[in-house]
Amino acid sequence: MAHVFLGVGANLSPEQNIPLGLKRLADDVNIVAVSPCYRSEAVGFSGPAFINLVVEAHTDCTVAELNTRLKAIETEFGRQPDAKKYSDRALDIDILVVDELSGDIDGISLPRIDVWRYAFVLRPLLDLWPTGLCPKNKTPLKDYWSHVSDQPLEKVVVEGATLADVKSTESTSSL
Repeated sequence: MAHVFLGVGANLSPEQNIPLGLKRLADDVNIVAVSPCYRSEAVGFSGPAFINLVVEAHTDCTVAELNTRLKAIETEFGRQPDAKKYSDRALDIDILVVDELSGDIDGISLPRIDVWRYAFVLRPLLDLWPTGLCPKNKTPLKDYWSHVSDQPLEKVVVEGATLADVKSTESTSSL
């Protein structure tokens, strides 16, 4: 079973779409931890602020299968397959880290470069995995923080976006 970290974000109705997205994601992976949420400005375009978090999960999927499932969830939330890279999102889910994999795996570059480029990815990842090592070069992930710590980031509370919320939904949906 693969151990994965997934970046989850939204800037269109994020207070609604993130909790709904987490519940939907729990249908496809075993979510074991959910980071706090962080608000940051849109990158690469002018738009509403994003709310981002990281999910730690286990899955039996290959990287390709996982990516296909994540893209299907994004599509369910209205994302067009040909959407511009820098644009508004009702839900965005990215594979950040899978086990110790590094390089091009099934067409996905691992670990995702955003881990050390953006505070809104690295901060919630460090919240869940403070002792994490970059699979690419074995550098402690916390060492990258000084490169992104000047990027504005605000910790926020999003109702329904906790592990307890996800797990309570699982237990009621299986009745």
